[in-house]
Amino acid sequence: MDKVVKDRFDEYPKNVRIRLEELRNLVFQIVSELDLGDVDESLKWGEPSYSVKTGSPL
Repeated sequence: MDKVVKDRFDEYPKNVRIRLEELRNLVFQIVSELDLGDVDESLKWGEPSYSVKTGSPL
């Protein structure tokens, strides 16, 4: 996980962080299963964002 994204995750309350980590894992799992390539993980408007070259950011 990118340090900037990790730092943002660490700012959330524990119960929220756990759910966000589950969602993050799901994103990476689906991208892998569909062979969509690398995931760009960054912050957009101060919140975690995920995108692949062939799709729109989440």
